[in-house]
Amino acid sequence: MSQARLFEMVYLLLERGKMSATELAERFEVSVRTVYRDVDALSAVGVPVYALPGRNGGVALMEQYVLSKTALSDREQEQLLASLKSLSGTPGLGTEETLSKLSALFRRSEPDWLQVDLSRWGDSGAANVKFQRLKEAILAHRAVSFTYVSSWGETTSRKTFPARLVFKGQGWYLQAFCPEKGDYRTFRLSRILGLEVTEEVFSIPLSPPPIQDAGGAPPMADLRLRFSPAMAYRVYDEFEEGEVSLLPNGSLEVSVSFPEDGWVYGYLLSFGPQVAILSPERIRRRVGEMAGEIFKKCENPDMGCQGFGATMETSQTKEDATMKEQTFCQSCAMPLSTDLRGTEADGSPSPHYCKYCYEKGKFIGDMTMEEMIAFCAGPMAQANPGMTQEQAKAQMEKFFPQLLRWKKEGS
Repeated sequence: MSQARLFEMVYLLLERGKMSATELAERFEVSVRTVYRDVDALSAVGVPVYALPGRNGGVALMEQYVLSKTALSDREQEQLLASLKSLSGTPGLGTEETLSKLSALFRRSEPDWLQVDLSRWGDSGAANVKFQRLKEAILAHRAVSFTYVSSWGETTSRKTFPARLVFKGQGWYLQAFCPEKGDYRTFRLSRILGLEVTEEVFSIPLSPPPIQDAGGAPPMADLRLRFSPAMAYRVYDEFEEGEVSLLPNGSLEVSVSFPEDGWVYGYLLSFGPQVAILSPERIRRRVGEMAGEIFKKCENPDMGCQGFGATMETSQTKEDATMKEQTFCQSCAMPLSTDLRGTEADGSPSPHYCKYCYEKGKFIGDMTMEEMIAFCAGPMAQANPGMTQEQAKAQMEKFFPQLLRWKKEGS
């Protein structure tokens, strides 16, 4: 007699209430006679299972059997099932079987109202394997070794004692004790490369601090950012609603605290010209310097600064003209920052023009407004998917006459 078969029979009856002997026999690939012997065996050990004769009969459990075997209230059963359901998409936890058994145990058929999938789009499954290995290492108290790429761009070899997996913000993190440093460290899973679970077993008890207070964490910086209306989708994707203020002109202002490390600079640059860093000054200045360095590496020597016309906002109104005079080159519409400003005759920074259009009080190159627009239309169309070169040209024909250089030439 198979104990596994008896166990599964109980769960089937808990889930379905009643089954015919024939159904059970087909399920377990045994004879009907064997099914009835199993019923007798279960009854002998106190399981209230019984057979009902007749056409509508079958094998069933007493209705109150489950309730008499659990101390959980209806509300507690619902909470437990909801918790397991929320974990069912987490890689490596193996909650589906437990969820199924508890649903049967509680005689509840929960609606499929929630699904959690923490894998990235296009994930090949490698992240799930990494998660599972770390889980097993934590439970078995085994040291792990890996290569880690920090947000500062450093690549180091590490050996740690893994303690906890944490999901925070938009990613999974490993909290581990570093025997070399004698303290806890936090590692983002996506930056852990070449993970190996070693044979070394550690016995020290691990109790890592909350992830925001983990040892070696960078200091926090209070940022004040302003985003163009075109970035609304990302703003609400990546910031809490309470951190966002909608301005009358459609822009969005965000106040948020981030760790001040290499990651934050790359993150801010990912918004391109659609974000203005209002404070702190040191971060605003550094991001501007990095943008300038990127431009130098990508610059087409035959294009000069004209390609920056692609960053011009597509909605142009007279009400915005004053703001644009303050933030865009008044010759080519390139966003201005301190290090990109041209110079006046006395060497002072130009308040209006970029260094690619204006130097020592004079414009570089002889170009009409029409020639400037023709030069910028192509790059602008490339930078805005779905926009044709003719549409870009039409936008600039409306906006460029408001720029100071072309106003003066037209007067």
